[in-house]
Amino acid sequence: MKRKGFTLIELLVVIAIIALLLAIIVPSLRKAKEAAWNVICRNNLRHYGLAGHMYTEDYDDLFPNAWGSIFKSIDPDRLCQWHDQSRNPLLRRELAGSLWPYLGEQDKSHLCPVFDRFARQFHVCSSAAAIPVEPIFGYSMNALLGGFELSGTTQYQHILRVRTSYIRSPASIFFFGEENPWINSTRYVATLNDNALCGTPEHPSSAGAWNKDLSAMVPKGALKYQDCLASFHKTTAEKKDDGESNVVFVDGHVDMVNWKDTYRLSLWTRQMPPLNR
Repeated sequence: MKRKGFTLIELLVVIAIIALLLAIIVPSLRKAKEAAWNVICRNNLRHYGLAGHMYTEDYDDLFPNAWGSIFKSIDPDRLCQWHDQSRNPLLRRELAGSLWPYLGEQDKSHLCPVFDRFARQFHVCSSAAAIPVEPIFGYSMNALLGGFELSGTTQYQHILRVRTSYIRSPASIFFFGEENPWINSTRYVATLNDNALCGTPEHPSSAGAWNKDLSAMVPKGALKYQDCLASFHKTTAEKKDDGESNVVFVDGHVDMVNWKDTYRLSLWTRQMPPLNR
């Protein structure tokens, strides 16, 4: 007698084979997707590095002011500006930073897809306003390169300007990097809030940011950065503080680094830089 279909055992075997194949393929697809996202993130930083280089060529080798480099970090509510669409320079030209003309009239290079995914899950915003989490940017400039904001002011006056010629090792000092959109109270004081990453124990305008002896602080667990490089690459949501960060260095190359190296990759001199007005 001719068989008309599968037996129950045969169906179960087919289902088991399909489940096994999915178990093998899905993780591989996820890894391929994350790898593709990381390529986008690294290319964004290359674009930032190129824009920063063109700026320094046009402005007598001076780095841009970090707080006004990409988007102008002005009050009020700048703590949430990274996801506040009402402050997007594409909509409000007056908020465009000094690098905006070099980055181009678009918003594709400001956001890493990996950051976007983590930000929507773990964002922190101290504003009382209910601002939807629609990330605009996720990158910050090394604050020790580009002038220091004075507390209580909204204008960039009386700032310390740094020249490219001051940087002895441009391949080991980061220019732009990624920050976490959430707080880790044991590592850093502030989450991503503006375009300046203060990767020091004190604000860059303080001499203590330039001459701290971190070797005495780290073993005691007392080291806490103002800001810190990100930790969301090459990790999972459950271990969001254990990953790494992409950065572009002053010489233009992009690499992945560990958040623990934030201070070492930020500090280009042990002395306060010259005052240039």
